[in-house]
Amino acid sequence: MTIHLFGPDRQRVGYEDQEWAVWVLGLDDVHPKQTLSEALELAAELNATFAELRLRDSSEFAPVMYAVVLHRGYAWNQAVEHSFGLDCGHPDCGPCSFSRTAPKVAS
Repeated sequence: MTIHLFGPDRQRVGYEDQEWAVWVLGLDDVHPKQTLSEALELAAELNATFAELRLRDSSEFAPVMYAVVLHRGYAWNQAVEHSFGLDCGHPDCGPCSFSRTAPKVAS
């Protein structure tokens, strides 16, 4: 089965009600996270670990694993979110921050 993570026919691999998560391809685990920063940090840590494991065991039978950041269940990539006209969720994104509502100050 082929899964399309990006493009017009992309498939949801996580849960719509989880704003941020990390999906571990190979184990099919989904780890919910509170923020984009937390998701990116976990994905980077896991991918570095998976790369090290792959370097140690180059057998064709060794499992191939990747960590993918999810936004509302879809694979996240800032450029892809922008191409769909969506808010990428990155707190420092200039184009997206202009359309976000400013937090209300308590009186």
